[in-house]
Amino acid sequence: MTRFLTIAFLALASLAAPAVAQDTPGPLRIEITEGVIERLPFALPQFIAGPGAEDQAADITRVIAADLSGTGLFREIPRDAHISPITSFDSPVQYTDWQAINAQALITGSNEPLGAGLQFVGSPDSWRRMAHNVADNVYERITGESGYFDSRVAFVHEEGPKNARLKRIAIMDYDGANVQYLTDSRSLVLAPRFAPDGQTLLFTSYESGSPRLYTLDLATV
Repeated sequence: MTRFLTIAFLALASLAAPAVAQDTPGPLRIEITEGVIERLPFALPQFIAGPGAEDQAADITRVIAADLSGTGLFREIPRDAHISPITSFDSPVQYTDWQAINAQALITGSNEPLGAGLQFVGSPDSWRRMAHNVADNVYERITGESGYFDSRVAFVHEEGPKNARLKRIAIMDYDGANVQYLTDSRSLVLAPRFAPDGQTLLFTSYESGSPRLYTLDLATV
């Protein structure tokens, strides 16, 4: 099964000239005059859910909010402060309702295909990665810098007593979710590194008794 993810991003900087979903606002400019930076408030209503996908829509919304809030540059406006619900992409946005709660950005989306907005396509199991992609796009549109949420970390997972340590090569999302073990613990493994293509992992293994360099195609794991 293929799952679509559609988002619309709107910058709510001016009541007189509301932005269009496809417009790209200028980079966010932060002037540091004191020790504390005021975080940009954003509104993120729960994504509109496709049939039978309510839980997934809630999970996607939660991951996007966590990505943006975790940067220290953004502050999510609590959902109970929202005045206007977002139930359809076809309904006009009530800009005054969002500006009344000081939302400087509004992020709306759906986990089913829609006619307008930025779309991502993937399997239902890839919903978390698509959520990170949404956060990357929002971050880039606001700050002008590339996002980093759709990143993976390679590491050596260790377990067991100190004199009989077991090690496995693993990868995970940048936020610690989606841990995948790529090797078993039968041999010593060290120093995982991503190749420049981002899809190949190199690591050292003592499986043969001496250190050798191995590669893994991440597209197949």
